[in-house]
Amino acid sequence: MATAEVAEPGELTELEEAIERVVTVFVTFAAKEGRKGTLTAGEFKELVRLQLPNLMKDVPSLEEKMSELDVNNDEELRFGEYWRLIGELAKAMRKEKAGKK
Repeated sequence: MATAEVAEPGELTELEEAIERVVTVFVTFAAKEGRKGTLTAGEFKELVRLQLPNLMKDVPSLEEKMSELDVNNDEELRFGEYWRLIGELAKAMRKEKAGKK
């Protein structure tokens, strides 16, 4: 288990770095096609393939998953919709870790 360290002033903590990385991945993939700031279906599939291959390997249909996350039905994922996926994956990971105790 990782040990919690106090960050130096002005230095990001482990959790802050994790949040920054989640945001950076979204922004990087969302800038590739379609409207800037949203993930198209193609960007979403590429993000999952490159960044979430292990956590999303059992999802039978990425199209259905994207549709489920796309609450405003605009066929793109805004950051809040993407964040729902991150939350789902984090909950599943927490349950898995809790079950291994």
